[in-house]
Formats: sequence, C-alpha cells, structure tokens
Amino acid sequence: MVDNIYSRADGNSTHGQNTITHYYDKAGVKAANTVSVYAQWADRRSMPLKMGLTYKVSKWLHIYDREDGVDPDFASKGYLTARSIVDVSGGLTSTGSGDAKHGNGFATGTAALYEGAGAVNKRSIKKVTIETKFARYGEMIDYTDEVEMFSEDSVQVHYREELGLLANQRAEDLIQLDMLATTNNMFVGAATAFDEIGVDANAGNGSTDALAQVNYDLIRKAVRKLVRNRAEKNTSIVTGSTKIDTRVINKAFYAIVGPEVKYDLENVVRGEVSVNGTTEYVYIPAYKYADAANLAEGEVGAMNDMRFIESESQVVYRGAGNVVGIYTGGLANTTLDAANATALNALTGGTYANAEVRFDVFPILIPTKGSFATVGLKGHGKIKFNAQAPSKIELSNPYGTQGFFSYNMWYAGIILREERLLKILVCASA
Repeated sequence: MVDNIYSRADGNSTHGQNTITHYYDKAGVKAANTVSVYAQWADRRSMPLKMGLTYKVSKWLHIYDREDGVDPDFASKGYLTARSIVDVSGGLTSTGSGDAKHGNGFATGTAALYEGAGAVNKRSIKKVTIETKFARYGEMIDYTDEVEMFSEDSVQVHYREELGLLANQRAEDLIQLDMLATTNNMFVGAATAFDEIGVDANAGNGSTDALAQVNYDLIRKAVRKLVRNRAEKNTSIVTGSTKIDTRVINKAFYAIVGPEVKYDLENVVRGEVSVNGTTEYVYIPAYKYADAANLAEGEVGAMNDMRFIESESQVVYRGAGNVVGIYTGGLANTTLDAANATALNALTGGTYANAEVRFDVFPILIPTKGSFATVGLKGHGKIKFNAQAPSKIELSNPYGTQGFFSYNMWYAGIILREERLLKILVCASA
C-alpha cells in the first residue's frame, strides 16, 4: 500500500486538503454577490426551519389615519396630508355621533364629549397580516472529464464564476419583479392605466414626446406622494465640497431606472428657459457631488429630492403603452404578437390585441426604507454551490467521465409597506 496519495475522487490527499477547490468555490460566491442594485434596498428577515413554507408578518394601522383601500382620499392625499379644516375642527368640537366614511376611525364629529356622556366615541383597532411563500431555484453545468484533460482554460474557476453570476442575476430579477408588483403606481402625463401611457405623444412628428417622458414635475409629484405616505428618505443632505462646480443635494429618496430613462433624464429641464435666457437642466450627474457623498451602487445622478440608480437589468413592459398611430417620433414602441398581447392582458388588465403597435413602458422604481424585505431560512446561506468531479464512480457515471457544478437557493420577498414602494411608468427614447 502506498502511503502518500492524491485521492483523485475528492482531492483530499494524505498531506492535506487541496485548497484550490476552495479557491474555485470562492470565485463562485464572489460572482454571486457581484451586483446588488435591487438587493441593497431590501430589508433582511429570517424564518426558522420546520415552520412551513409561508412567512407571515403583521402591521398595525393607526386609528386616526386614512386607510388605504377604505378611504377614497388616501390615494391622492396619503395618511393625514391635506385634511379639510372642516373635518379636523368638527372632529374636535362637535358632539354628534359622527360618520363612518373613514372606516377605521378617522371620522368627523366624534371626539368631543357631551355632559353625562356614556359609552360613545368608540374606536376599533385593526391589524393587517401579509405573507409570502418560499420558492427554490437552481441551475447546473455538466461537463466531461476530457474538458479538464485537454482544455487550456481554468474551467473549474470559469464554470463556478458563470454559475455565480447567473445566480446573482436570478436573485436580482426575483427582487425586482417582487418590487414591481406594488400597486402604488404613478402614470406619466394624462395616462391613468398601462395601456394609456404615451397618450400625450399624439403628434405624429414626435413634437409632444416630452409629455410622455420622465420630467421634473413628475419627479416632484412622486416625492410629494412618498412624503404624504410617511416614506423615509434614504440619504442626508450633501453639503458639497471645496472642489469647483460641486453641488449641494437635498435629503433624497432613491429611484432605480433603466438606461433608456437615464438617457432622458439628462435632457430634463425646469420650465422652458431660466431667467438669463438659457435652458436650465435640472439633472445633476453624480460626479458633481460624489466627492462629498456616499454613492449607492449604480448611482448616476440626482434631481429635486431624488437620486437615481442605473440598472442595466431593469425590465421593460414591451408594447404595454398607448396605441401608436402614424408616428415618426423618437419613443420606443413594439408591434405585439398574439402571445405577447395575451400575456400583457393578464399582467396589466389592459386591452391588447395581435399586431397592434404600442409604446413601450419603462418603470422607475422607488423602494424607500422599510418598504420591502427578503426572507431567508435560518441556517441556510444565500446560495449553495455543489460540485462533483468526473472521477467519482456511481451508477449514473459508471465510466467516470461526467462531472457537474450547480447552485441552489431559497427565495422569498415581501412588500411590507406598499404605500412606500412607488412605481412610476413612463415612455422613453428608443
């Protein structure tokens, strides 16, 4: 018997485990965490094992607030903003029985007590439970022993890196799609639904395209909506630096955009001309304040109280906008086929049909603090990598010629505060 051996099956030689295998795994793990454009805005929750596949969390509703889905004023005014002085003063001074239009207690004429008051002005407390389910994802690469024998490349490292990058993109896509599922939407221009986006770009020569693109007032309205919904800004004030042409940036929310919307942002102006007769561009590139600020991953610029992050993987709702007529403008559009029309009808509740030419719709996603979370399983890491060398002989590999690499991961995402996770939908340049 030979005392010193390599152990081809697992690399566990008599003089110690070969560390290059761990180097391969490290390359995969590093690749799996390369990009976190969406993940950086997700809170982290966890659930113990042996508790089923469903994760549940509850939240209390404040009695005095307007309630989403109950009070029709909530969508336009938020929790307490823009309350009528008549309602507020009446609720403090009147002694009548009040009304029930606000559902959870925000009612008029029900706070003051009259002499000898009995059991009046009763209020009920409401708690809402939200839930999500875990799902498992995984992919693999198989290869033959001859790849290792004759390839001049470091295939072990490359395979693991490719799988890691793929797993990273899958995780980012899962988070993005869950965030985009928010029903807290804003539509550009006069549109009130997906299939109306671009209705303002009704001039065939493209002269009104700007009405359907991201603009300064749209961003200001988004900030106002988030403030009304008590969303917390992600950043503090950037005071600038001593370098020439650096800018001061207000406390801000973060918005994730695709490269098409970022392209349009650079042309956004405030009004038509400024006081000195020149166009005033309101988008500030990140390099003009980066020296004095901590930039988020992918941050490219700021406008008003919003800082923008560019994501090359931001999805597009192809052909989900308004019907394009005779048109020579510059907005992106798509000719639908039957399959895409059916899928869009199911996704958006629109009225799409085969062979229609419609504007593409681009989301601007604003995940504020505490609005969204991913849920992990305790004891399980984000991603697990597995490998088997071709030299391991078993029934499915009787000749020792096939090996594989794989990853698998558990994922669950949950919108915690939907009113603070805003999605703006616009057209964009082709």
